[in-house]
Order: sequence, then C-alpha cells, then structure tokens
Amino acid sequence: MWIRALCVVGTLSALSCQSGPKRLDPVPKELEGKVGTAQAAIGELKKTLSGKLQSAVQTGGPAAGIEVCATDAVSLTSGVASSKGVEIGRSSHKLRNETNAPRPWVKTYLAEVAGKPAKDVKPGVFDLGAKLGVVEPLGAQALCLNCHGDPQKFPAEVKAKLGERYPKDQAVGFAEGDLRGVVWVEIDKK
Repeated sequence: MWIRALCVVGTLSALSCQSGPKRLDPVPKELEGKVGTAQAAIGELKKTLSGKLQSAVQTGGPAAGIEVCATDAVSLTSGVASSKGVEIGRSSHKLRNETNAPRPWVKTYLAEVAGKPAKDVKPGVFDLGAKLGVVEPLGAQALCLNCHGDPQKFPAEVKAKLGERYPKDQAVGFAEGDLRGVVWVEIDKK
C-alpha cells in the first residue's frame, strides 16, 4: 500500500515539475513566418552540406566525405546562421562529434523519437520563451551509410579516418531510412 502511494505521489510530482519547452501544434498564425524562416535555414543547410558531401565522396571516396563533415560543416552552418539570422545546428541521439551535443530542448525531442524510422518522425516547433525552436529529422540515406552504417563493412581508410577524427564516435550502425539525427534552429520570436 505504501509503495503504491509513493509511486502515485512520485508520478504526480514528476508531472507537476515538468518545465520543458511547450510544443506548438498547431503553430500560432503570428509565428508562421518565423517558422518559415527556420525551415528555410534548415533546407539551405541540408542542401548545401549534402551537395558538398556528395561531391567529395564522388571525387575522393567516403573518407573525403568525413573530411567535409570534420572541416567544412562548421563554416557552412555558420554561413547559414549568419545569412538567415538564426542559430542552427545538427545533433543526434548517437553523436559522432561532441560539439554537436543537443541543446536541452533538442535532447528531449531526440529522446521521444530515437529508434523510430525517419519517415515516422514529424518535425517539431517549440516555444522556448523569447525564441522558437524548430527541429527536423535527418534520415539515413544510402550515401550516409558509407560512414554511418555497419562498421564491419567500412573500408580500412574510412575506419582509419573515423578513428583519427572521432575517437569517441557513436554514430554508426544505421540502416537506410533510420533516423540519423536532426537539424535544429532557434529563432527570436520578435
């Protein structure tokens, strides 16, 4: 009896203490323009980074793609942030680069969607107080599997480059269609 009472009290306390960002579904009309700007920034980053990766892999193989992520992704992300007037980044529930650790609101979202197929994960818009948080899933595509798939199938140069660049790499073991990670944006509401 006491254990059940403690569980009920503990559950009610946990529910009443939740103070995370509020998901906006539907998005209020007055914020749709801001969400559109955030989505445009996400689209631009995805297109730019994907194009750079594809080009590098076609000319230099998968190890060259790892170099793009290690060296060019930061400047590409900064360029999009600057041109769109937002904060933007990439993250995952399985990190490769520790500098891409999720912000608290993104971490909550990732916890909800990790392990689901990318096609089943819906984008999210969150009220962060003075800012909006917008997040969109990144699905693992065939190109991604060159260095995010089964590590037993990686060529020796990919294994070596990952070991050199990302000694604490967790971002492997994905299959095509898996949720690989997310792109997130924070944008001022005003």
